[in-house]
Amino acid sequence: MDVNGQIHLVNCREKLPSLCSQTAPASNITYADNSPPYRISQSVGSQTLIGYRDFLTFRFMGVRFAAEPERFTYSSVYEGTGTNDALEPAPECLTLPNNGSTDCLFLNIWTTSLPGSSAKKDLKPVMVYIYGGGFTTGSASNPTNDGGNLAARGDVVVVDIAYRLSTLGFLALDDGVHNGNYFLSDQIAGLEWVQKYIENFGGDPSRVTVFGESAGAESVNALIASPKGKDLFHGAIMQSNYYQPYVPLATAINQTTNPILNETGCATAADQLACLQAYNATALLSLKTVFNYPVVDGTYLVSDFIDLNSTTTITNRVPVVMGVNRDEEGVLGTVYPTTNLVTGIDDLAAADHLNASSIINSDLFPLGTSSINNATLDVFNTTTRISTDVSFRCFNQFEAYAGVKDGVLPNIWFYEFNRTYQDPAYNPNLVCAAPVTPSHPYGDPSQEYFKCHAGDLANTFGNVARVGFPDRDGLDAKFGQLMTDYWTSFARNLDPNPNLEYLKARGYWNTINQIERSGPWEKVNAAQPRMMELQWNSVMMPFRDVQQCAALGFPLTYLTH
Repeated sequence: MDVNGQIHLVNCREKLPSLCSQTAPASNITYADNSPPYRISQSVGSQTLIGYRDFLTFRFMGVRFAAEPERFTYSSVYEGTGTNDALEPAPECLTLPNNGSTDCLFLNIWTTSLPGSSAKKDLKPVMVYIYGGGFTTGSASNPTNDGGNLAARGDVVVVDIAYRLSTLGFLALDDGVHNGNYFLSDQIAGLEWVQKYIENFGGDPSRVTVFGESAGAESVNALIASPKGKDLFHGAIMQSNYYQPYVPLATAINQTTNPILNETGCATAADQLACLQAYNATALLSLKTVFNYPVVDGTYLVSDFIDLNSTTTITNRVPVVMGVNRDEEGVLGTVYPTTNLVTGIDDLAAADHLNASSIINSDLFPLGTSSINNATLDVFNTTTRISTDVSFRCFNQFEAYAGVKDGVLPNIWFYEFNRTYQDPAYNPNLVCAAPVTPSHPYGDPSQEYFKCHAGDLANTFGNVARVGFPDRDGLDAKFGQLMTDYWTSFARNLDPNPNLEYLKARGYWNTINQIERSGPWEKVNAAQPRMMELQWNSVMMPFRDVQQCAALGFPLTYLTH
């Protein structure tokens, strides 16, 4: 039938234009229809995976990428056989209070393209997400990091991978074999699986961007630093990377492993490894002492921090997008019960092992101001600024500066989120939500509020509506679109500045208008480092608190050689 409704007989070998449609419903935070009418099968190596489609993407949930490793051993890629369901998220890696499983090394995939078995062209960029949670919590199936909207809008394949947490993912022993960093071996096994099989889901293994937030960003940083990460990814996005140098193995064993051995009663065991492997997993995570940090094991991590010396042969030299939320510690810090700034700084310094006198005498951290005439909140404003600088801002800025100056990571784009949407379930200090007003019953983002840790996630995944957050000012959905366009542009082109013709072809006029207003997102220049202030009507501006970071002992030159 032609466009005029006329029917013609044609040769069966002739290729005709076609219009595809589908009836699968949209999924959301509480609903997904994976019933038989919407299921699809895909050949992946020696196995067939049964996934399903929703309104936006093909979804393969709970795909095993590694067999359950023996406790405190390193993971390797799983080769599946037979027919396996990929219809439901797998159990998350075990966390307290007894959530999840020790058999948890699965990934989730969202794609808009399922090529035939021999198709190699038109493969899409791949974005592999690593979740955060302080290395003690987190899940590849958290609704906030559902990859469906990101994949559909950005024309990419999205993968979320799981990794072992807490003591199960990190404990190092003094035997030269079980050296910790099992979490990193899990992530590397996931990336190796992606290299081997992502073509079956329309993904291009030569265009893989790894991205993560918080502990996930720490993981991305470790992958850049790791010799084991070589050739497994080609771009990196680090959201709210927390400053934590890698601990020497001997130090970690002394300060963390030995107390765990004592608490479990395994210190005097003839075989300490066997004793720990037999110990109840939940009880192990419930001990007073927790092992949840990377170590210098000599294989996965070989120095105490990412090597940005220009002569390095270890660091994976990939383009990077990185940055922070303006007030990260607003959700992580303590509201000290004082209206006196000196007392507040003293309390913070005691808790975080800082030099209170040098902070106070610098005169660089004046009393903050709040819009509600709250003196305690004013003090918290200042202590939050200090702790955000120490834990997040200074470190990210001096790493970006060193990477560019020494030429190891010459292509870095830096940002600061000045518009966030905090999950109400993660706002213990009650300062991270936009102020409610009569005209904005869900909050007015144009007014001042704390732009806190994790408040970027719903935007960078384009999931504000999906997770049930109301649009506060008519711009939340549009801002989420802008952020996903920046992030997926980086995955496609290793540059967060979207291609204008791509945006026009897809009708992304909100993003076009915004990037025309804000101008290009400039790369970091060591001579005058600048960042994109991500907000509605974003703007380029100099790195923030450079003087303050220097006063805290973290100058921009902290890592330069």
